[in-house]
Amino acid sequence: MLLPCLNEGKVIQTSLKRLLKLKGQKEIIVIDDDSIDDTILQAKRLKGPIAIVQRKLPNARTGKGDALNSAVPTIQKIMRNKKLDPKNCIVGVLDADGILSSNSICKLNQGFRDPNVDAIQLRVKMQHPKKILQTFQDIEFFVINHLIQLTRTYLKAVALCGNGQFFRVSSVFKALGTTPWGNALLEDYELTLRMELHGLKIKYIDEAYVEQEALLSVKKLIKQRARWAQGGWNCWKYLKPITFSKKVTLSQKFDTYFFFIQPLINIFADFSIIYLTIKFILHYIYNPKFILTIFILMLISSFFFGTIFTIIYIRELKLTDKANLTIHASDVINEKFHVRRALLSIGLISYIYIVLFFSLIISGYHLLVGHTSWDKTQRN
Repeated sequence: MLLPCLNEGKVIQTSLKRLLKLKGQKEIIVIDDDSIDDTILQAKRLKGPIAIVQRKLPNARTGKGDALNSAVPTIQKIMRNKKLDPKNCIVGVLDADGILSSNSICKLNQGFRDPNVDAIQLRVKMQHPKKILQTFQDIEFFVINHLIQLTRTYLKAVALCGNGQFFRVSSVFKALGTTPWGNALLEDYELTLRMELHGLKIKYIDEAYVEQEALLSVKKLIKQRARWAQGGWNCWKYLKPITFSKKVTLSQKFDTYFFFIQPLINIFADFSIIYLTIKFILHYIYNPKFILTIFILMLISSFFFGTIFTIIYIRELKLTDKANLTIHASDVINEKFHVRRALLSIGLISYIYIVLFFSLIISGYHLLVGHTSWDKTQRN
């Protein structure tokens, strides 16, 4: 299990303690990317199968992909010393705040028993979602992204996430070499594309999950999504190889094309809404009652998907709680929504993407000015 870290002293020890408690044969590699806090000190305080890979400037902070690739020699050394069969050796990636549900190793073992499965992505959930902005992120990951992954499962186009991704050493190292990760700011999706180009099979498991910290400020959220959006632009270099590949299926190509053009559709839609709204108001400026009526009708209709996703979210929390999969009791605090919180949740889900429009603009600006550095989101 690889944990790339940059100034993660606040969370690393908690994550490592939880990993050490999980039943199963495991090795943990903490990759320190030249942290200036006490990340290494916190990691060294714990006893167990923990190795530490230290990167130093100027060869550090060059991207998450580079950091992960730097751990490959340590992986190979552990495999040699323990005489591990590459076919049965699984490499996982967790964020420094990542915590696995107690059944994760069991479900991963079950998934990898199929020799045709080369990689697995676990379901992702937010940790202790108490604030309404955190609740939005929990619904986004635990419900919306979950539904997208189920759709991708049907298309055989499951995508890896930055947290909770696992792959089989034998097939991935054979296909991609000892530097499987690229250097896009969305290194997880880049790895997905590289696997698809080599005909590797990725499976999604929703019966186990990994949880991570939800952001508390809109500013941090915009910054995070700007990095993700820019990472998506970075992956456009795979458009031609994906298009002409005979190993990438038609459904996988469709999923990739949609992923690539989605930001463009969002930008076009947002500007169109702004333009048409202004035009509508100017046209009916002398009929304020009509404008107000249309505004109310549009407001009500826009809550449709927010309402649906909130209902599904509450249902999924109840199922998770009932199955005794909950990592912390406070992770299902929203299982019993109060009316006020439910309305806030519906409203935020319906309109948060207006705010995230700025993320797309920032990502486009960064591309134009050549800003390619990893803008890490600081912990709460």
